[in-house]
Amino acid sequence: MDPSHFDTDALVRSVFQDDYGLEASKLEALYSKSKRHQWNAELDVDWKEFAPDAQILDPKRDILSRLSCVQELPHETQRKLYREAAIFTLSQVLHGEQAALMTCGQLVNAVPDVEGKFSAAVQVMDEARHIEVFARYLTQIGHYYPIDPDLKTIIQQLLTEHDWEAKCVGMQVILESVALGFFRLGVEMSEEPVLRQFIGRVHEDESRHVAYGVLTLEERIPQLDEPTRQRLEDFAYDAVCKIAGRAQPSFTTQMRALQAAGVDAATFFPKLIAEFSNPEGIDFTGLADPIVDTVIPNLLRVGLVPERHLVGYLAQGFRIDLPTRTLEDVHSFHPDAKDARAQLKARGQSAARPW
Repeated sequence: MDPSHFDTDALVRSVFQDDYGLEASKLEALYSKSKRHQWNAELDVDWKEFAPDAQILDPKRDILSRLSCVQELPHETQRKLYREAAIFTLSQVLHGEQAALMTCGQLVNAVPDVEGKFSAAVQVMDEARHIEVFARYLTQIGHYYPIDPDLKTIIQQLLTEHDWEAKCVGMQVILESVALGFFRLGVEMSEEPVLRQFIGRVHEDESRHVAYGVLTLEERIPQLDEPTRQRLEDFAYDAVCKIAGRAQPSFTTQMRALQAAGVDAATFFPKLIAEFSNPEGIDFTGLADPIVDTVIPNLLRVGLVPERHLVGYLAQGFRIDLPTRTLEDVHSFHPDAKDARAQLKARGQSAARPW
C-alpha cells in the first residue's frame, strides 16, 4: 500500500437547518472576526526572504538540546539534528492541517446550528491556507516527513466518527489545541525569516478554531447522556496519551529524522530511549508543553476529564484537581506519578488504558 496516502470510509450525518436567524452569540462574533482576519499565503508572505542556511527553530527551546546523548554529538551533527527535528515537527503540522480541513468539511454538514456551520466553513478556508503555506515552506526546505503513526490513527478515527461531538473534541479541542500551543511557541522560537513572517498569522487563525470548539462543547457536553459522555472522555484520554507520548513513547517516524541528520541510529537510539524512559536527569526548565498549556485545560473547561481518569493522568505526570480545574505538570518521574503507575499495574491496567 502506498504510504503517502490512506483512505477512510466516512458516513457523515448531515443536518439541514431551515433557520437562518443569526443571534448575537459568541459563535456569531467569532465568525465575524474570522471574516475580518483572512490573509493570503501567496501574496502576504515574502517568499524571497527564505534563508536556506538559517536554523528553523531555536534549538535552546527544543528538548533535544537538554539530552546528554545529543550533547555528546559533534556540533555540526547537533545542528543537523535540530534542523531535521524542526522539519519533522512542521511536517506533522502540515498533515494535521489537512486532517483539520477534512474534519471541518464534515462538521459543516454535521453540526446542527447555522452559526456552527458558518464557523466550520470559515475554518475550512483557514485550513486550506495553512496547508498551502506549510507545503510552500517545506518545498523551500526541500523535503518533508510522512505522517506519524499515532497521528494517523487519531485522524482515521476522527474522520470515521459518526458523532459531530467526537469530531469536535478530537480536532478542535485536542489537535487544534496542540497546534495552537506550538504556534504560540513558534512565534518566539522561529529563527528562519519566512517562518517568522507567517507563523503569527497561523497562530491567530488557530486561536479562533480552538475557541469554536470550546464554546460549542461547553454547551453541548452537559446535554449528553452518560454513555456518550464517557465515550468522549475515553477518546480524549487516548488522544492525549498518543500525543503526549508519556504513557508509551514512540519514535518510529523520528528515526528517519535521526538518520537524515547523520546520526548512527544503532548507537544513538538506545541512549535516547534510556533518557526518555528515565527522565529525572532532563532539565525541563523553560520548555513549553501544549498538552499542559492548552489541551488538558480545554478538556477541563468543556468537562471531559472525569474522576476515573485522574490516576491515569497522574501516571503520566499530569496532576489534576477537579474542584478547581487546575493542572500541575509534575512529570512522569515524580514519586506520585510512579505510585500511580504502580496502582494501575496492580489492577492489571496501565497509563495507556486506566479503565
